[in-house]
Amino acid sequence: MQVRIKIFAILAVFSVTLFNFSCTRKGSMTAIIVTGQNSHNWQRSSIALRSILEKSGMFTVGITVSPEAGEDMSGFIIDFSPYDLVVLNYTGDDWPAETQSNFVDYVQNGGGVVVYHNANNSFSDWKEYNEIIGVGGWNGRDENAGPYIYISGNEVIRDNAPGRGGSHGSQHEFLIETYKPSHPILEGLPERWMHAQDELYSELRGPAKNMEILAYAYSEERLGGSGRDEPLLMTITYGKGRVFHTALGHFGGGSLFSPAIECAGFVTTFQRGAEWAATGKVTQEVPAVFPTETESLQWPFFEDIYSDITPIISAMQQYETGKSNDCFNIFMKLIRENIDNQQIIDEYHSLIRQLLKSRKTSVECKKILLKDFSWIADDSYRDIYEELKQYPELSGEAQYAIDRTGE
Repeated sequence: MQVRIKIFAILAVFSVTLFNFSCTRKGSMTAIIVTGQNSHNWQRSSIALRSILEKSGMFTVGITVSPEAGEDMSGFIIDFSPYDLVVLNYTGDDWPAETQSNFVDYVQNGGGVVVYHNANNSFSDWKEYNEIIGVGGWNGRDENAGPYIYISGNEVIRDNAPGRGGSHGSQHEFLIETYKPSHPILEGLPERWMHAQDELYSELRGPAKNMEILAYAYSEERLGGSGRDEPLLMTITYGKGRVFHTALGHFGGGSLFSPAIECAGFVTTFQRGAEWAATGKVTQEVPAVFPTETESLQWPFFEDIYSDITPIISAMQQYETGKSNDCFNIFMKLIRENIDNQQIIDEYHSLIRQLLKSRKTSVECKKILLKDFSWIADDSYRDIYEELKQYPELSGEAQYAIDRTGE
């Protein structure tokens, strides 16, 4: 794993931009991820999507970030024409008219697009956008947006019934069933495979022109679903352009990791869908290991998803008993992986010492650092440990750390 740490910014405020724009593996095609406003964790998901695309070896990937919600969008002008692929990871304020026009022209003239998860929530009033994505949900969509699209008896149903557009039940694992096994994106993959815990989007509706459903899943009513087979992987043609639409891959607002985006099935279909959208064909080999009909498969710590550890440090600092301790597990993993790289280890030492000294760090975090991370400590920690020993709530853990450092 290649670790990039903006160490001085982290030490100063424990807050820094969540990713940089360099590429870890350059491919022959160029892609741009459009993000910046989203009800989901766009910072972490954008890193993950960039990593997934770059690991295919086909794309050099950049990320463009919009102004925050409610801010002036007039300067958010994007020329899409240089790119082989545009990945939409955006749900927010309207783009400027020039950017909208550039996007429509790009797709019309043969550009490739990947619609990722809740990007299908965006721009319910933008006619061309809804034709490009095929179906969408939320953001005021109803029967005026187009029919519900779902599978029944192996047939595609266009249901014009009135009602909301977009819903999902509780997150869970679910079985993906292939509808078009011969499509290049899915060719060679199992026709039924278990997807890791995710939101199963239901009641999507839209114009669905020139849209082909590739795969679907049953949305169980007992889990808050629709009781129908709902489309989750789709392709759309718009003019000369090709669009791959995946409703999979939820990445929650406060999450450090996502089972859905680390699912081997998501990674594989995203990579293959991106290649198809950009070129019209798929040359990638089928993975040797893949989810089965009964068991999902995750590829945890998928390469550069955790290359910027700022959110991990922030989660550690705010840790309270009962919360997920994944942040500590990830940090420990990074330490052990880089134990022979003295420069990185020195930076980790600085982070730990700053956490221990900061008044903003929770007592529970300091307890874990004193007990579980003191094995890495050297004499530079001793004064900090002695000071923490004076606090009754930390005295036992601090003494343990002192004794361990002296070993």
